[in-house]
Amino acid sequence: MLLPNRKLPLRRALTAASHVLAFTVLALPLVARELSAQRRSGPLVLRAPSSARVLALGNAGAAITDADAVFTAPAMLITARGASASVQRYGGAATHGSVSTISTVGGTTIGLGAQVLDWRAPALPYGEVLRNGTTTLSDGGEREAGSQLVALGLARVFKGQRLGVAVKYAEERIGGESESVVAVDLGYARAFGPGALSVTVQNLGMRPQLGDARVPLPLRYTVGFGGGMMPMGEYLDMGAQVQLSVDGDGFVRPAGGIELGYVPIEGVSIVWRQGLRLPREPDESLITAGVGLTVDRLSVDYSVEPMRGGRPVSHRVGLRLR
Repeated sequence: MLLPNRKLPLRRALTAASHVLAFTVLALPLVARELSAQRRSGPLVLRAPSSARVLALGNAGAAITDADAVFTAPAMLITARGASASVQRYGGAATHGSVSTISTVGGTTIGLGAQVLDWRAPALPYGEVLRNGTTTLSDGGEREAGSQLVALGLARVFKGQRLGVAVKYAEERIGGESESVVAVDLGYARAFGPGALSVTVQNLGMRPQLGDARVPLPLRYTVGFGGGMMPMGEYLDMGAQVQLSVDGDGFVRPAGGIELGYVPIEGVSIVWRQGLRLPREPDESLITAGVGLTVDRLSVDYSVEPMRGGRPVSHRVGLRLR
């Protein structure tokens, strides 16, 4: 059945898209620093992408409405539904997987999630292992390593405002040493125009220590805006995510992405995603991309993260149920 009632003016959708792209592109030169700027923060699982869709949008997940919001923006849990799962491969040396789900009890939305990162670490001090972040995962090393986390998020509307909190228990293991920490995310969100405005503080907590190295949690302050797929015409939809983050060491990082969907029949959508971000590590990619297929309530997503410095391309696939 064709869609005869998709009446939103094309000009409005194109204007929104141009604003998102202008913000992201103009912000890059304004905040760009030397791309060799690096941080030593962990556990490493807290720095990995949360889902295939978020990765395809340049890691812009501050206003996402999927179940993965439990990892990135707890206040957005109020508008999130369903469950999601994804897995990412970094060459042949590392694998990262995540699962999450949403439920509602009374007026409170509850999000549950878990992530597992299996990798191999080089024979270096803990701080040096973390220097290049997730771009070092495809390099491999001599020591077995792993990072895991479990997240519990709660969100509720209070006097018309969306408030959320997430508590994350994370563990880092390298060789025979391990360390666990508790990190807390705080979030605020509100409806704004065709989407939602979100403010999040991520990874508040004590510093983990592994061996002789004590490193900070990857503290991050983020303001984001995003909207779901809006009709552009009879067969086309558009969505966008944009955010500006400040890391705990003062590094400013803009990111954003566009989703363009083709809707051949009602309930079926084929989506192209393009993301743009300011790289944090020297060999992190500037551009990410992905595709998705939605049939009724089920979505299958694929994203690609090109790695520089001779590292192999990283691929991620995921499932979402709304």
